[in-house]
Amino acid sequence: MAAAIIAGLLRAGHSAHRILVAEPSDAQRARLARLNADLELTADNQRVATDVDLLVLAVKPQVMAEVARELGARPDGQLLVSIAAGITLASLQDWFGANAAIVRVMPNQPAMVGAGMSVLAASDAVSGPQREQAAYVLAATGEIGWVEDEQLIDAVTAISGSGPAYFYLLMEILEDCARDMGIPAELAGQLARQTAYGAGMSATDSSESLKQLRARVTSPGGTTAAAIESLEKDRIRDIVTAALEAARARSVELGQEQNND
Repeated sequence: MAAAIIAGLLRAGHSAHRILVAEPSDAQRARLARLNADLELTADNQRVATDVDLLVLAVKPQVMAEVARELGARPDGQLLVSIAAGITLASLQDWFGANAAIVRVMPNQPAMVGAGMSVLAASDAVSGPQREQAAYVLAATGEIGWVEDEQLIDAVTAISGSGPAYFYLLMEILEDCARDMGIPAELAGQLARQTAYGAGMSATDSSESLKQLRARVTSPGGTTAAAIESLEKDRIRDIVTAALEAARARSVELGQEQNND
């Protein structure tokens, strides 16, 4: 995700000279260097933490406490942006200081291609200009939204954080069924991918609701209507709702586990 954010900023025209990256892995630093030769890369977390006014904490949740202990309390005016799943603002403030300006973010995997969806929640110490800073960074990877109630991040995790996997599963099923129906493997994959891509583009570009868009494809008594009726008969809405509730519950559990460590 760090690479996605850096690549997004570079695509948006942000100067590589203004991006300083701390990465302990030699191999990962070499990989990041291929994004732009002018990026400044170091293995020293303290170097980055001292020299920047916005610090993105793109680390795994399991090591966040260790990183926080290494960095210590943050200087006045510095904004922290955490993309660590499950780590609450309260825990981050315990580690970095009660008055630390912190934005918690739930991004998702399509950020890698500039089509991500990130939802942000801010601590009380975050100023208006700092909210704009955080929005600027995450908007480089796709669309953004804000929630004032941090607890909604668990629902966001279920919907958009995990969401790409649900669509990949549906695409996988379409591809498998196409093959079973006799469609050549390469064409089956193309049908699944392009149909998903086209539907997503249509939904994004249209002012109509998703229900209206679905109705436009669903002629009464037609093939699509037969498929939708079968899905509704098998209670697809209940199945999906139960899956999303399971994802949200697991997000809450993971947060409790990590925040209690």
